[in-house]
Formats: sequence, structure tokens, C-alpha cells
Amino acid sequence: MTVKECVITAATELGIADEVQEYLDGSSTGGQKNAELLLTCFNLVENELALDYLPLYAEDEMSSETGKIDFSALSMAAVRILRVSDEWGNSVRFQLFPTHLKTQPGKVLVAYTYTPEQKSMDGESDFKLQASVRLMAYGIAAEYTLAMGLFEEHAVWDKKYKEAIDAAYKARPCRRMRSRRWA
Repeated sequence: MTVKECVITAATELGIADEVQEYLDGSSTGGQKNAELLLTCFNLVENELALDYLPLYAEDEMSSETGKIDFSALSMAAVRILRVSDEWGNSVRFQLFPTHLKTQPGKVLVAYTYTPEQKSMDGESDFKLQASVRLMAYGIAAEYTLAMGLFEEHAVWDKKYKEAIDAAYKARPCRRMRSRRWA
């Protein structure tokens, strides 16, 4: 899903699609303010989803002679380290520090959640399957109406956004525990 697709869908929902589309096509500068605000709202929504509702996961293979791995060496901005395993897939112990993690020396695989980078209008969303264009558009519309001071409209869009998040939660595969029978 592209950023432009989400922004245009949100603009359509808000009724400002014509001026935003004209600005994105380059035929007019009239919708520049709205397009830039919608892009800012997209980045806010993507970050909120990743941090609070639908975490994004990444794994990096790292190598260290001392076992010290700086967070800046990871390919994404780590939020939470989930596990560290050796090159054979066995879990290894690790300690977290403010700027790095300490584990065994050698090659390790670090699994973590991350926060997405700021996107431009030509970018791709980090959400591939978890979030839909509609979910992102509802979130963008909620943020846009709040930024514009349209509080009644914000309440409507925020409700739609939260319902879409709930639907995305329900669509995620979950583990079910079989019920126990007591004699």
C-alpha cells in the first residue's frame, strides 16, 4: 500500500480529493497545505498503529566479537527486543542497556518490534498485511479533523478508526487453548 493511495482515499472521505489530487498531479498549488497536512497525519497514524496496536516485526543478523550490539546498528529503530538467538536458532541470554544490548559473542539473530520511518508522498507503508488502506484513511481523517479543529467530525472519524482497528485485531490469527474437562 502506498502513501499516496492512503492520502487520496482519506481526501476522498473528507471531500477534499479534487484539490489534493490536482496538487499531487502538479496542475495546481491550491491543495498543497491539505496534502502536506494529510501526509503528516499519515505518518502519525502509521507510527501510532506500530507502537500501540499492530506492532511491526523485524529480524537482523548481527555479529560482534564482544557481544555488544548497538541499537543504531539495527536496520530499523527498535522499540522492544523480543528475542536473541544464536546462528542455530537457540535462544541466548541478553541484557538491555540504554544504547545497546549485551549478549554472547559471535553471530546472533535479533528479533524486535520497530517504529516506522517518516514517509514522503511517494513512499510505501511498512504495513503490508495488518492494516488496510481503509484503516489508514480513517486514521488520517481523524487526525486531519482534529488538526483542523473540527471536533464533531473528529469524533465520527475517530470512532470509525477505532472500529477498523478492532476489526484488524479480530482478523489476526490467534492461539486458542482447548478447554479442560474436570471430572
